[in-house]
Parts: sequence; structure tokens; C-alpha cells
Amino acid sequence: MISNVFLKTAYKSLIQEVVEGIPIRVFWKDRECRYLGCNSLFAQDAGFSNSSDLIGKTDFDMIWHDLAEIYRADDMLIMESGQPKLNYEEPLTSTDGKRIYLRTSKVPLRDSNQEIIGILGIYEDITERKKAEKLERHLTRALRLLSKCNTTLIHADDEHTLLADICQLAVEFGGYRMAWVGYPENNELKSIRPVAQCGYEHGFLDSIRISWDDNEWGRGPTGTALRTGTTVVNSDTLRNPKLNPWRQAATERNYHSSIALPLATKAQIIGALNIYSSETDAFTTEEVSLLEELANDLAFGIETLRTRALHNVAEKKLEFLAHYDPLTSLPNRTLLRDRFEQAAALADREQSGVAMFFLDLDNFTHINDSLGHACGDTLLVSVANRLKKCIRKTDTLSRQGGDEFVILLSNINDVESIEEITQVIISAFTEPFDIDGYTLNITFSAGISLYPHDEKSFDSLLKQADTALYHAKQSGRNIYRFFSGQMNNDAVEYIQLQGQLHDAIKNKELQLHYQPQIETNTGEIIGAEALLRWYHPEQGMIPPGKFIPSAERSGLIIPIGEWVLNEACHQAQQWRNTHHLPSLVVAVNLSALQFKRGNLVETVTQALEQSGLPAHHLELELTESILLHDVNDVRNTLLSLKKMGVRLSIDDFGTGYSSLSYLKQLAVDKLKIDQSFICDMVDDAGDAAIVKAVIQLGHALDLSVIAEGVEKDTQFALLKELGCDEIQGYLFSPSLPAKEFIQFCQTHDVKNT
Repeated sequence: MISNVFLKTAYKSLIQEVVEGIPIRVFWKDRECRYLGCNSLFAQDAGFSNSSDLIGKTDFDMIWHDLAEIYRADDMLIMESGQPKLNYEEPLTSTDGKRIYLRTSKVPLRDSNQEIIGILGIYEDITERKKAEKLERHLTRALRLLSKCNTTLIHADDEHTLLADICQLAVEFGGYRMAWVGYPENNELKSIRPVAQCGYEHGFLDSIRISWDDNEWGRGPTGTALRTGTTVVNSDTLRNPKLNPWRQAATERNYHSSIALPLATKAQIIGALNIYSSETDAFTTEEVSLLEELANDLAFGIETLRTRALHNVAEKKLEFLAHYDPLTSLPNRTLLRDRFEQAAALADREQSGVAMFFLDLDNFTHINDSLGHACGDTLLVSVANRLKKCIRKTDTLSRQGGDEFVILLSNINDVESIEEITQVIISAFTEPFDIDGYTLNITFSAGISLYPHDEKSFDSLLKQADTALYHAKQSGRNIYRFFSGQMNNDAVEYIQLQGQLHDAIKNKELQLHYQPQIETNTGEIIGAEALLRWYHPEQGMIPPGKFIPSAERSGLIIPIGEWVLNEACHQAQQWRNTHHLPSLVVAVNLSALQFKRGNLVETVTQALEQSGLPAHHLELELTESILLHDVNDVRNTLLSLKKMGVRLSIDDFGTGYSSLSYLKQLAVDKLKIDQSFICDMVDDAGDAAIVKAVIQLGHALDLSVIAEGVEKDTQFALLKELGCDEIQGYLFSPSLPAKEFIQFCQTHDVKNT
């Protein structure tokens, strides 16, 4: 029989042959973490020629002794827990002193009684893979940064904003620690002035001295790049002798490597883009090439913006002289005519009106004659400044010459708004003017004409306002007159309408109609906008444009708005329960007054709770005017609504201020393109460009976009081509009562949409 000794020897030999044939490193240790054996590949990594040379040694005896404590802790944990540790990555010091990376697995080593007697480990060298991954990461971030920066360059219109955006992109999309741009100063110290910065800076730029002179303070990356016009890479802050003046400040902020890229135009080096990384050797050759391309593009963008700015200054000066009064800086007659044409076009689209005030100071000639023309000119400037405070930003104040001023009020829907502004002006002039030590009490007379009620041409309306001004002065001065007496009848009608509106809710004269909202690509009905209608018992249907402004001025819009919200939520939930419309979202318009005086969050919460409608099935439509007043309060309200799950959209986007800042600050979900742009977009390149820009802006900000007022197949086709997400308009359906809306949903053919 074969002896046990022979079998054990043969078995060991077999095991050794097996581990030698495995193309990875293999080792095993006893419970004291002493090596019992390994294959030749492992022995070579450890710096030994034979596997047997390692037997009895520990990691503290190896070239990687600096990591021995970590390895021992790992081994002990595995043996004590009895659990393997598989496929984890760890560093190792190679025989030539370099740090390499391993993918390791360790398992408990057991005897025939299943007692743990040590560990068995294997690993493979993944250093090259890690290097490739790092290179790919760096190239990817550089390419992504270059792409983002080029997009920013295309849309840039301000140098400082551009530089700040590039620095921000370098940090947020490039993943760098910090980025800043410095411009050289032509002073005695040849200092460098930071003009933009982003990332973890923590006072770094304020605490250091940097120059572009050829001295100790100018031989770092930034100074050298500015002085020589070449890219300078600092691969290791700790080991670079030229970084001595800034080493401590840099290492405290974890800036372990950096790059300085000159911003060079054809004529000069205008600055340097500086980027810092928390890694050593962070900037590979390929990445440097991409960053140099970025710096060249940025320099060209700066040069373009500066050239454009010089042209703009010259053009603005000529434009000002052609269109503004040199004394008061108010629009002159030429610009007033242009503003009128714009206001008239808007009035035609909105079915509103324009009011033209012709103002003349009472007894101004006496002031000029007695106190002199210089005093008179100072008074005119003061009058202009006071008048500007009395009108809206959308209105125009113009000086026609002498003591004559014209105010153009746009988008006027009723008498009340005209009279409100008139009373504001009258109140403003109750305070005297202090001019050159003289206290002057000034009054004015005014004539008012209306577009299109009185006339449609600028010259005719101006003449009619002048005629009304004459009658005002004939009536005793310090008074205003309308060109026609029809306005008095309208004022009476407004008062009567306001009184009847009080009883409209109680008498159930108000109703909601619903206009379907269609998903562009699928043709499915995904929502409905709730639209208020008033069926007057005597006058029949009263247009919303006639009674809603009255409700807002009187404050009735708050209880009416609450009724609309509750009714819309109940109706939407009823549809969900009985007509199998689980995904339908109902959109409700909000008034600015509901934000100012109504407890909106409480109202919405109550409407949702009482109706049972899930919050994400309610969409609140906000006008731009809501978003631009009391921004902090509005933001807090909207955030509360968003936390509830309510969706938010901006109605009539593009017709107001269209500020991009509130799109960033306020968590809206959707933009609604106003129908005034949709109407002529097929034939009007300007409207089409606006629609396209709004869609692209919305998608860039991860917002969905809906177009209202779609009435033609050609409009729908163009909107679909431009990527508009949702459609609403008479092409599909007008606003419908609730029963007819359900019938429309049941008969709507998605395929033929």
C-alpha cells in the first residue's frame, strides 16, 4: 500500500502545480498571518525568486510593509468572521516602489474539521485598467466640458457672465476642484486681477500674491502662461519647486495639480484660465489638448464680445440721439410712434386697447419767463422723473417739446385702469417741486384718446388727445377730458357689472368649461384647462376678458378663484372614478391677487383633500407677473405646493418679462406658449423663431412645453416638428362643458390626431 507520507507529498506537489498554472497571484497564510505558500507570480511581486522563500514571513517583512497593518486587519476580520471578502480593490507597493492596484479575493482556509486555520487569497494586477479608466474619465469630462462651454459661448452676450459661467462649468461638469480667470494688470507690480471664479476657493485668491513679471511671484503656472503665451501644467504641487510661494495655501485646499491656459487673441494675451484638481497628474496630454481648444474658443468669444460691445456703444449713441429727447432722456415723437405701433399690434392680438394721454403743464410759460429757461429745464426733468414713477413699465412716457408730454398706456381693457393711473398722476403732483431754491406748485391738464375706439392712426389719435387737452384747459385747467363721452357710459357699466358679480357664485351663474390638452406625439388627451364662464341671466354669456379684470380689481377674484379650484378638482376626480381617465391632469389659472391676499397653500390643500384628487393631477397656471413680485414669498409658496406634488406651469410665456432668473429659482414644470405667437408662426419667421426658442429653452431646463391657440393643421405640424410636447386649441376642440368634454374624450380618435 502507498504510505500516507507519500500521498501527502504527492498531494502537496499536485497543489503546487495547480497554483503555478493559474495566471493570477495565489497565496495562503496561517492564523498568525504568516505565509504558508504562494505561486511564482506572487513571489515575483514580492521580490523573491522562489515561492518557498516567503514561507514563515509576514506582510511586515515585504516591500509593501507600509500597507501591512491594513492587510493584517483584513486577514484577521476574515478569519474571525468566517466570511470571505471577494473582488475588492486595494493598493500595493511594487518592487520598484510604484503604487499598483489589485483586485483581490480572500476566503477562510479550513482543515478537515472545518476549523479555520488561515486564509487563502488571490489577486490580479488591474493597474493598467485603472489607468485606462482614469484616462477615459479625464477625456470624457474634458469633452463634456468643451461641449458645454461651446454652447455657453454661442449664447453669451456679456463678458463677465461668460467667464463666470465657464468657471462654473469647469467645476460642475469638469469635476475640477476650482477654476478662475485672471487678467494681467499693467501696474508696477504687474499683478493679476481675478475676474471670475468658481469652486472651493476659501480665500485662496485673496491670500496669495501672483504676478506676470519674471520674478519669484511670476514664475508659477499663471504668471508664466500670461508672460509666455504657453500652457503650463503643474503635475504635483508638493514636488514642483516653482510652486514654493503658493504651496501651503494650495495644499491646504487640496489643490494637488493645476493647469494655466493663456487666453490669446491675434493682438494680445488677455488673460489666463486656471484650473485646479484634487488629484496629482490630473492633466493628461489628451486632456490638455482639449482644454487648450476650450481656452482658444474662450479667447475668441471674449474678443467677439468686446468688438460687439464697441459697436453697440456707437449704435446706442446714434439710436439715442435719433429716438430720445436730449433734455429728459425720454422717448421723442419718433420713438413714441414706434411704441404706439407695437402697442396697437398687441391690442389687436389681445382684443384690448391703447390710451394716449396728452399732458401740458399749467402756466409753465410764466415760470420760464420769470425764473429763466435753466430753471424751467430743471423743472421739466423733475416732472419727467415724477411721471415715470406713475406709470407701468409696459407704458411709454414721451416728451414732445416745450412743456408737453405724452403717455401711452398699452393693453388697456377698461375705463377703470385708465382712471386709476390718472388719479396716481394727479396725486403725485400734489407735492410741490423744489427747484433751485424755489418751491413750485405744478398742475397739469390732460386730454385722452383711445385706440381703436376713437381712431386707429397715430397722428389722428395724437390730434384727438390734443383736442381733448384743449377742452380740459377750457374747463379750468388741472383736469382731464376724454375725447369722447362714451367712456362715461363704460364707467357706469363697469360699476353695475361689479355689483352683479357679487351674486354670480350664489346664483350659480358661473360655470367651468374644459379645453382638452393633447400630447403631440401620441395624440392622447392628457389634460384639460378649466376656463371660467359667466352666464348672466339677462345679458347672456359675458366674455371673461370683461368680468375677470373687474373681479381682480374688486378682490372678488379670491372667492371666485377658490370656487374654480374646488370645482375643477371635484370634476377631475369624478372623471377619474367614473370615466376611466386615470392620467388626466386638470389645469387651473391663478390670479396674482390670490398670491398676495389669499391663503393659496391652504386653499389648494383643502380642495385636494375634499375632492380626493391626487396632487400630481392638479396643475396651477401662473402668469409671469406673479413670479416677478415678492419673489421670496412666491418662491416659498411654490415650494410648498411642489412638496405637495402639485404641478406648476407658466402661462402666456414670452408676453411678459420672460426672465430666465425665475426659471432657475422657481420649480416650475411647464411653459405655455402664448397663442399670439402661434397665430402667425407658419407665415411669420419671427414668431416661428420665438416659438422654437421657447421650446428649446424649456427642454434645456427639463420643462415640458405646451402651445395654446392651435387652430390649423399647419400650425400643429410645425409645432410637432419643433418638438412641442403638448397642444391645445380649436384644431382639436374648443372649451366644453363637463358633459361634452367627456363625450369628446370618448369619441376622440388618437390615430387621426
